[in-house]
Amino acid sequence: MFKIAKLEKVKNEKVSISLATQEETKFDNGKKTSFEAFKTLTFDVSGDNYSFGFDLNCKLEKLLEIPMNETIDFKDYIFGGETWLNVRDLNGVEPIMDIKITRYLKNKFIIYLTFYTDYSYDENDYSGMIEFTFNLDDYLRDDNNCV
Repeated sequence: MFKIAKLEKVKNEKVSISLATQEETKFDNGKKTSFEAFKTLTFDVSGDNYSFGFDLNCKLEKLLEIPMNETIDFKDYIFGGETWLNVRDLNGVEPIMDIKITRYLKNKFIIYLTFYTDYSYDENDYSGMIEFTFNLDDYLRDDNNCV
């Protein structure tokens, strides 16, 4: 479910969740101390005239540490704490948001977020909510789709 502005439903909504490889390099005094590549997820929720996206900053297995039937703040799991809202193909803006995740039924999760903007390229303010579910098992078992 993707609603924006006056809680009007966005048409033709779809949720795309993809595997991606994230690389992390650590330096100490200008010298590379470690390098790690790991699989994570990218999320894109879109509909007519809007899209909202974010990437995770952790390994997939980290999501398995979320307690069953408990809702937690999900901001610390988002890469750079950044999300992007694109409106009518204008340049994306970073909305202010509140994002929660709940783990239920073994490896199924619900993500619920609310957001608003305090600026945009068309000089309108936007607010909305997004809620969707996914099964982590669909991505833990899929080694071939990693980019």
